[in-house]
Amino acid sequence: MSTEPAPPSDAEVAMARFAAGQLRRDAVPEFSEFTDSSGRRWLDVLTVRDAPRPGHVSVSTLSMHRWVNVVGSGADRHDERVELVTVLAGVEAHDAAALLVASAFTAAGEGRPVQAGTVFPGVVGELVGGGAAHLLLTAPGLFPRLARYRLQEDLPPVRWLQAVPIHDVERDYLRDRGLEALEERFAAAEIAVADPLRAPVDLG
Repeated sequence: MSTEPAPPSDAEVAMARFAAGQLRRDAVPEFSEFTDSSGRRWLDVLTVRDAPRPGHVSVSTLSMHRWVNVVGSGADRHDERVELVTVLAGVEAHDAAALLVASAFTAAGEGRPVQAGTVFPGVVGELVGGGAAHLLLTAPGLFPRLARYRLQEDLPPVRWLQAVPIHDVERDYLRDRGLEALEERFAAAEIAVADPLRAPVDLG
């Protein structure tokens, strides 16, 4: 039995407008609502077509911050509220949204911490196709103002994480060398982070 989510607060509406403006200044946003298979968890999603340029689509979750997200360990263990954002080229808007929705519901269902360095295996290959089959979460490099957003004083700030398609070899490099090392190789190769059909980075 599904339970309708609480309507967005004024602060959440303001946050959605802010996010849309970051995806594209003159954005004509589209808003969608998704529910998981149990009908107990809901997710609002913002889509902006032809953003940041024609042929691209930008998508952001908007209500994932309502979910508790415990990250870190020991003394550094804390609740970090997040949203996901992605930019993809040559991908239908509904498929781009499905990537974030599937990843978000997977993380919630498995109790998986959502943070920079998290990988959702195979989700890009399953929903979009192409060689870069996995989805990596990183800092929102294309949208620096989404790195930290104060929704309300009594809650942790909301942080967006950018979802980037990666190849098997890049996922292996991440596991062996860590996120910082992989991002350095991405920067040196000047990869097209929005292109799920790009060639893998030479990590030899």
